[in-house]
Amino acid sequence: MIKEVIDLIREFISRLIGSRLVALGLVFSILFSVLAVRLFNLQILEGNKYLAEYQDRTLAQVTTSGTRGNIYDRDGKLLAYNELQYNITIADNGAYDTTDSGINERNLMLSKLASLIEKYGYAVDGQYKIKMNDDGTMEFTTQSDNERRRFIANARGKNIDDLKETDFDMTAQEVFEFSKKRYRFDNIRDKKGNPVMLNDSTTLDMINIFYTMRLTAYQRYQTTTIVKNVSKECMAEILESKGELQGVDIENISVRKYNYAPYMSHIVGYTGQVREDQLAALQKKDPSYELNDTVGVWGLEKSMESELKGQKGKRKMYLNNVGSVLDVVSETEAKAGNDIYTTISANDQIAIYHLLEQELAGILASKISEEDTTDRNAVVKQSQIMIPVKNAYFQLINNNVLDIEHFTSQNAGSAEKQIASISASNKKKKLAEIEQELMSSDGKKLTELDQDLQAYFVYIYDYMTSKDSGIIDTENQKYRESDAYTKWRDDAISLHDFIMEGIEESWIDTSKLKLSEDYYDTENIYKLFVQQIIDRISNDTDFDKVLYRYAISDKILPGYLLLMALFEQGVLAEDQLSYIQLSTGDEHFAYTFLVNKIRNIELTPAQMALDPCNGSVVVTDVKTGKIRALVTYPGFDNNQISNSDYLKKCNADLSLPLLNSATQTQLAPGSTFKPITAVASLEEHVMDLSTIINCTGKYEEVSPAIKCWIYPSKHGEENIIDGIKNSCNYFFADVGHRLATDGNGVYNQALGIERIQKYASAFGLDRLSGVELDEAQPRISDYDPERSAMGQANHAYNDVQLSRYITAVANNGTLFDLSILDKITDADGNVKKVIEPKVIDQLNISQTTWNAVHTGLREVVTEGVAKAVFQGQDIEVAGKTGTAQEREDRGNHAVFVSYAPYSSPEISVTVTIPYGYSSGNAANLANSVYNYCYGKDSLDSILSRNASYVRAMNVSD
Repeated sequence: MIKEVIDLIREFISRLIGSRLVALGLVFSILFSVLAVRLFNLQILEGNKYLAEYQDRTLAQVTTSGTRGNIYDRDGKLLAYNELQYNITIADNGAYDTTDSGINERNLMLSKLASLIEKYGYAVDGQYKIKMNDDGTMEFTTQSDNERRRFIANARGKNIDDLKETDFDMTAQEVFEFSKKRYRFDNIRDKKGNPVMLNDSTTLDMINIFYTMRLTAYQRYQTTTIVKNVSKECMAEILESKGELQGVDIENISVRKYNYAPYMSHIVGYTGQVREDQLAALQKKDPSYELNDTVGVWGLEKSMESELKGQKGKRKMYLNNVGSVLDVVSETEAKAGNDIYTTISANDQIAIYHLLEQELAGILASKISEEDTTDRNAVVKQSQIMIPVKNAYFQLINNNVLDIEHFTSQNAGSAEKQIASISASNKKKKLAEIEQELMSSDGKKLTELDQDLQAYFVYIYDYMTSKDSGIIDTENQKYRESDAYTKWRDDAISLHDFIMEGIEESWIDTSKLKLSEDYYDTENIYKLFVQQIIDRISNDTDFDKVLYRYAISDKILPGYLLLMALFEQGVLAEDQLSYIQLSTGDEHFAYTFLVNKIRNIELTPAQMALDPCNGSVVVTDVKTGKIRALVTYPGFDNNQISNSDYLKKCNADLSLPLLNSATQTQLAPGSTFKPITAVASLEEHVMDLSTIINCTGKYEEVSPAIKCWIYPSKHGEENIIDGIKNSCNYFFADVGHRLATDGNGVYNQALGIERIQKYASAFGLDRLSGVELDEAQPRISDYDPERSAMGQANHAYNDVQLSRYITAVANNGTLFDLSILDKITDADGNVKKVIEPKVIDQLNISQTTWNAVHTGLREVVTEGVAKAVFQGQDIEVAGKTGTAQEREDRGNHAVFVSYAPYSSPEISVTVTIPYGYSSGNAANLANSVYNYCYGKDSLDSILSRNASYVRAMNVSD
């Protein structure tokens, strides 16, 4: 029995072993065992490790900026380049959560970071548009009211459309306090739970940092630059403290640097960070732009942005929970931008800039009078206007050459303290006079007041109607239709009655007055209103300047004290002997001292900001349309333009250093337009070379009559060449009249304007010049053919537009698009593009006409109105002067267009001096430019001299 059982078992085992299922089962058993061991290892032994790696492994993408291309002059001199600097950056790396403790830890970190930044004396380079003044008050740094409103909305975390109008009345201090509470910087605790006390300066830096981070939606791993160009010592301390400063790092970047400021600043321009309001427009052209990217803002940096900007690199990587890189998935290298080579020579720019400055200084020095010429200026020609020395003294205050706040500082000098004392006493007296007049129910009309009170009341009115005050909305229909407004405009009401009616009719906004809940009648509201106006202007620097103006004019504040203050504030180099002589109060010595300092250019025309204080020169190759020099005075330092204080200073400078006069100052061309009229007259056959016009001195075919500059004398009989040579207004008024007369002898103004516009357009004056810089649109006159033919009426052109026109005259009708670019290369110097001359038209004008115009322009210099200027010049110059009157109380604009050599033109020189009194001054400068361009003068010689050789030149045209 047992044997049979054993046999059965043996047979079963034998069959089982021989079965395929056994082998398959064995394989599965082994695989299952391996899987079980592996799962035990993953889930039990190393489960926590792998879980942490799975949870904290995050895919991130960052971009790296490509290096911006360089800019060179035509000789290969470096104008704009990049320099390595260390920046402090911050990013949300996830180290701080949104719990109360996490927010507190974040704020503790920000306070430590802000304190460290302050320790090294750096300022946070953020987007929070508030700064703290020296006295601890907060001030908006926005450049416009719209920008201020956008900032307030952002600071409150709202869309601008979601806020009420009253929400935008928040002061800078109120926005600061709001931000402090919003970010919970007012309730920070240290690790022991004790309150952390922060001063406003540190808190403002913290707000600036955090606000700027939030503009990038507080995107994790996206870095935000908060301080630029820190020292190696600061960098080392930041890196040593990285454990406590989570998300803070040091970034090595290249920053833009510029050579040859201020000479090249308007050409090269500058870069800046992309603003919120720019981003969308830039991304339409290139989606890779991001907030805080560096872009061109002005000059070639702006116009050639697409060539200069580098190509961004990208890096995809896995990061752990503290932002460390676990693995780089892919990486695309950033590429450098292209290099730009200009047609401009840095040496030429420097030389001509100083020639221009010397010319302006010489004119200005010759125009300052020791006498008060105010009354005389009202009756003389604009070329004969003089500047009373009291006006020059005032400009030391008005154009911020002297720092009036320093007068009351602890380290103020002796003269400064005297100025402060005199000014304080005068201010107290004048404020009392203002209040007394405003509180008088029998107040005087504006013109019945003393001259200084007139100025104070006009200032108050301007303040009330300004957008900043919001007291009177000048667009309010109720105000525009009020009887008080009409009377004020017509000088038929006192300021007292004007304000009273505004309160009664509710177009003066009294909601800004701090009224109690008690009932106020109009009289009481008015009293409170006047008091608040007095309080406002008493703390207004601009109003202080008005007080200074009349204190100087009335000799309450003597000019010699202001000149002494120039030494005490370091504006002038120390000169103890002159300082002592000034202290004697000798008014004549003070006058001669000031004039000499201007002539020596120790006080520059730009600092004085009197007429003239700016100008421009354009030198163009007449064979190619390439500009060899494009000079604007004054310039600015494009290395400092990103500094908000420097930018504010430039914006306040009355000499307008940020304005590129060569491309943006639009003026009437005056008599420089007459050669175009001459071409029109000959080509339209309204006259020929034999036509004679008899100048009687006064053209009476139109009303009002047009006086020639020679009146009451006369030029007599003239042909077209004589008309150009003599710059005869009578002649060209008559030509304009002929252009407006059809073949049947019928006079038609529209026909005359049409013909003038046709030829002005032919010479390119209806469009931009082509130069690769921001440029104002030209305007061809559209009325009064007689005056339009003379270059008056409402013509308006700038230097580059006039340069293209006279260049086309010089080369017999080849009209170029002007250019300041030579070529574009890649970062390795390989030429990518050569900028060839661009001919946009070839004028179809007879050689007979060209010969007549050329002859006339040459005779302007050799026999005509500019003969005295070019006496002894052996360079064959042909040119045309132009004097244009804009205001009766200021000098004429001075313009000169020219080319040389006359027999075979190579270059054209165009000069414009706004309020330069006479075109002779522009011609005189052009003469100096030709001397330099043709080797008769040198850069070293120019740099070694002052303006003593310059004398104001008065020519009639």
